[in-house]
Amino acid sequence: MKALLSLIVCLAFFPIVSLAQEYSYAHYGIAEGLAGSTVYCITQDKDGFIWTGTETGVSRFDGSHFKNFTTKDGLPDLEVVQLFADSRGRVWMAPLRKSICYYYQGRIHTEQNDSVLGHIRLDGNLWGFAEDAAGNILLQEKNVLHILGADGSLTDVDSLDGAPVSNCFAVSASTSGGFLAEINGKIVEFSGNKCLHSMRIPYVGSRSNDFALSSGTVVWNERGLAYNILSFGKKRIIRQAWDKQHHRSIAFTAIGDSLVYSNELDGSHEYNIRTGQTRTYLPGIAVSRVFKDASGDLWFTTMGAGLYRLISNDVRSISFTVERTEKATVTALARVGHELWVGDNHNYIFRLSLPGLTLREQHLYFPFKPERILIIDTTKDGKILAGGDGGVQEDTRDLRPVGDIFGGGLKSLTWMNERTVLATYSWGAGTFDLPLTRNARMKDTLLKGRATIAFYTHDTIYLGTMDGLYRLVKGRPRVFLGDGVPFLRNRISAIVKAEDGTLWIGSYDDAGIIGYKNGREVAALTRQQGLTSDICRCLQVHNNILWVGTDKGLNRVELDKPGYPITRYTSRDGLASDMINTVLADSSRIYVGTSEGLSYFDEQKPVNSEGCRLHLLSVMNSGRERIVDTADLVIPYRDKHLRLEFAGISYRSAGDITYRYRMLGLDSTWRETKENTLDYPELPSGEYEWQLIAVNKFGNWSRMLQLPVTVDIQWWKKPWFVVGAWLLSLVLSWLLVSSRIRIIRRRQREKEGLLQRMSDLESTALKSQMNPHFIFNCLTSIQLLNLSGDTGGSNQYITGLAKLIRMTLHNSSRTFVSIGDEVDYLSSYLSLEKMRFKEKIDYEIVVDTSIHPGVVLIPPMLIQPFVENALKHGLAHKVDGKGFISIRMRIADDRIVIVIEDNGVGRKEAAARPKSAEWKEYPSRGLSLTEDRIGIMNKLYAGDAGIEVTDLQDSDGSPAGTRVTLRLPIFYGRPQLS
Repeated sequence: MKALLSLIVCLAFFPIVSLAQEYSYAHYGIAEGLAGSTVYCITQDKDGFIWTGTETGVSRFDGSHFKNFTTKDGLPDLEVVQLFADSRGRVWMAPLRKSICYYYQGRIHTEQNDSVLGHIRLDGNLWGFAEDAAGNILLQEKNVLHILGADGSLTDVDSLDGAPVSNCFAVSASTSGGFLAEINGKIVEFSGNKCLHSMRIPYVGSRSNDFALSSGTVVWNERGLAYNILSFGKKRIIRQAWDKQHHRSIAFTAIGDSLVYSNELDGSHEYNIRTGQTRTYLPGIAVSRVFKDASGDLWFTTMGAGLYRLISNDVRSISFTVERTEKATVTALARVGHELWVGDNHNYIFRLSLPGLTLREQHLYFPFKPERILIIDTTKDGKILAGGDGGVQEDTRDLRPVGDIFGGGLKSLTWMNERTVLATYSWGAGTFDLPLTRNARMKDTLLKGRATIAFYTHDTIYLGTMDGLYRLVKGRPRVFLGDGVPFLRNRISAIVKAEDGTLWIGSYDDAGIIGYKNGREVAALTRQQGLTSDICRCLQVHNNILWVGTDKGLNRVELDKPGYPITRYTSRDGLASDMINTVLADSSRIYVGTSEGLSYFDEQKPVNSEGCRLHLLSVMNSGRERIVDTADLVIPYRDKHLRLEFAGISYRSAGDITYRYRMLGLDSTWRETKENTLDYPELPSGEYEWQLIAVNKFGNWSRMLQLPVTVDIQWWKKPWFVVGAWLLSLVLSWLLVSSRIRIIRRRQREKEGLLQRMSDLESTALKSQMNPHFIFNCLTSIQLLNLSGDTGGSNQYITGLAKLIRMTLHNSSRTFVSIGDEVDYLSSYLSLEKMRFKEKIDYEIVVDTSIHPGVVLIPPMLIQPFVENALKHGLAHKVDGKGFISIRMRIADDRIVIVIEDNGVGRKEAAARPKSAEWKEYPSRGLSLTEDRIGIMNKLYAGDAGIEVTDLQDSDGSPAGTRVTLRLPIFYGRPQLS
């Protein structure tokens, strides 16, 4: 009963573990630049670029960057469902919309801009393309075939083998140099419109996706029960039943005479006709097409998941999933008999059979919170010694504990003899003896404080810490080795010993690794020498090969060769992750524990190398594309900016491409860049040759790309001009000096004229402000006050008028007045008008706090004409309510903004009303004078002054007044003329 309860508790609280072997893929989606996540088709052009048709455009890929094409670039439709690259470099495209186009030499050709395409009459959509040995292109419709000849001729084929073309679901090139087509249940080989051979197959279908055809193979769906494969070479039909009852097939792909792919909603299933072997790729992902490129790599297009490239068939990975969703991190590896033991970060140990690596057993090693298993080893008597964050424990082979858990926070273990173990912990380092009985204790404490790694050799102990490396020899004091070797002051992460006695020591402090022998540093390896990273996480030596695990990949260092050649392995080569926790070399097979699971490969198999292609994509000069002029590129001296774009193509390098370049004639030194563009902002006149080489991650060099560049010499540097310049130098100097004098004098006269004009306008503005009509109205108001006996009001009016006249005369003699003076002037003027209008108007003047009234200046008498205009035309005709004028001043965008707003009848209503006799007799010129003054002020002070008039409306659209906005430059103190 207790055992049953214990089992129930384990099932309830311990994670559920699963194991899955996976291939490694490079994935490209929208985030990487792909045009769309739903990819229908794929091809590779003769230059090596990969092209994909998506739901939102076409993408061209060079291994590092995507170039996308849409309707803005000339596509007839965004959704492109078929692609085909011919031998001339054209990429043919069949959009979802009934149309045809192709990309060639930098642009998209359609029926509208290509005369040959304009003669093709399509009855429906294009379903496929093919090219024969003569370079003729076959365009496949369902019921008609179009043959576009290499000479530009066009032939429509509507019947073959004595029967009309109908239900044509697939086309291909034939091995004899002609065409193959599936037509209504027959495979027909033809050339031109002449049938060469035909063969009937037992196919009854109505969908093109139920059929695939290549030069050596045909595959078709058998009513949803299975699919049939006919190899032309074997001349027999192979029937393949579906893996699942409800397979939900998307499409078939046939490659050559040996490979067939059934692309389904849950992955792509490969069948090798030659070997009978089957494989499944991308389980759980809806695969639409499979494509094999020129290097033999497989590409998978998907419905909604972007584009995948199979990185390697040789590097395999196993993921360990706990709690159904969380991937376990592999932190320990050991070979125990005929099994591989794997420790993870959830206190689990997995036992995998060798060499097949099938899961035999998983065991929860420490029954408490998920922690790392960092060490798995075997004792001399065949027991298991394992531990990690939870401590260390000795067990039998079936993982039954011998004694209690010993210690906690274990970091490393190393053997001193058959019974004594040297261990490092988060709290120190010491030794203990086996077996680990219930009363086991630390035998000898060697260090107190956090230790990271320990290594024992020839009665010498090396202890790595956070602060560096120590050496302990029995009977001698502890020695800090960082005093003699600066590298050994870093945090030590790993120590191993090579066959020649060299200690290889790794650092976690971004310092790489060193070789240490006879008390000195004998070698140093960092990123500069080729390591993937300078952060070392683990080391192992096997057969004179040093394996270095870092946070950015695995490194293979050949210790028996000069210079220590380094081969790098990363996730781009198929590793489950670049974060390497542990490495185990077992014969030629290498096991790598990563943060995403276990990866393994055979080191004796050559690295999946690949050549490197190089292409020039763009040559920009003078704002236009000049790539067609590369045979003889001449750059005008007026625009010497040159921008070059290029692409090194090596898909297995996954963007790890270095470009070496130089501009002979300017600099003979080779320089390097990882970018795919170069800019030369200002090339001196002369003749150059730009040279470029691409080097991929395998060290393979591309061909050298050479571009001759000529930068035109300036006409004044040509010989005829130099000779003439010497003869005319004195005359030109005299002409320049005299011309300069005339220009200065003319500008002075113009400036004096502008100043005089400004003075005249200011005087005229003064007169317009003090026009007879205004003075007459003021005197009439004073007379009426006297007649009515309001002596106080009359005196107040006279005082205000006198003050206004005095301020007007005072301001008229000044070029600028302060904001404070202008506010006083406007207040005086509006107070008189308020008295004259018998308190029927009101006003406000608001100056923003950001304006210092005594420091900020403006030209005088600019605001008053607009205020007068508001009174005369806006408020004078207002019959309902009280009139109101608002004057607000603020600073915005380094200018003074003055807003004069009234609630009068508006400009349209005021213009429609008859003018009074007084207005006709004394028309106001204040507005036109102010506009002239602002225009002159902009010329004198290089300002940006302006006037904006806005008609205000109520919510029902009725006039609600007028707003005048003045924007003036800011002047402080006494401004200087420009």
